[in-house]
Amino acid sequence: MNFTSTLSEDSIKTHCQNIESDGYSVIKGYVDLANAAKLNALADDIFITKRGGGLTAAPVGRQKVIANDPIVSNVLYYNEEFLNLVTSGDHLKVYQWFLNDRYYGLIDQSNPNFMLAQCNLRKGATAIDYHIDVRMNFEGPQTWSMQGILALDHRNRYNGGLKVIPGSHRQSGFPSDKTDKSSEIFVDLEPGDMAIFHSTLFHATTPVTEGYDPTWGLLLTYRSWWCKPQYDYVRMLPAEMTDKLTNAQKTLIGFHSLPPSNPEASPSLRIGYA
Repeated sequence: MNFTSTLSEDSIKTHCQNIESDGYSVIKGYVDLANAAKLNALADDIFITKRGGGLTAAPVGRQKVIANDPIVSNVLYYNEEFLNLVTSGDHLKVYQWFLNDRYYGLIDQSNPNFMLAQCNLRKGATAIDYHIDVRMNFEGPQTWSMQGILALDHRNRYNGGLKVIPGSHRQSGFPSDKTDKSSEIFVDLEPGDMAIFHSTLFHATTPVTEGYDPTWGLLLTYRSWWCKPQYDYVRMLPAEMTDKLTNAQKTLIGFHSLPPSNPEASPSLRIGYA
């Protein structure tokens, strides 16, 4: 099932320009309200029925504060609709602008040659201070890692929503107590809105105001094909799921970036669809 809307070439270009200048952009209504509600109900079902409502393994470092938040790591493992959602759709054309390796050669540039690194559901019950999501940060707009948040319900400054410091993706270094936060912006998302941003953009999440409840967000990370994967989706996902995927989807899952175990295999790192 296709949950997402089609983006025009002009719209894609605008989002890419926004990301280059500010570090982020929001695709309004990328999933319509009815489908956002379906995905939201599906998220509840996966968390309660398939995950048992239990806690998942917590991140390390600064983000370990979210250890008690409702989280479903690797939601694509539990449901094919989420698998298809994150491996197809026009949001990938925005990521291609930044993450496609122009020298890859073995896959046409109209298709992605980068990979999905993470795909989690999280209710933002716990605020996270300003941070970036990579350990290697350098000056300028170039990047090898990008994030995304698809709001499945209202996700705003009152219930664990996103806030950012525009332009901070262009500086090297990391946020600290001395970071100037005077230009921070709340990125309030309606159900079905999708925020796309640099992993090096200084960003945080807000606390939950009394009287409000945290809501599900689909949290995505995409990275250059040569990066070490955060999860081995090729071995994680069952064949009955991956056999249905297109070549482009398989690229995103990591099928075309696998180092060979056969000592007689080709030494080429880039294998494309071959």
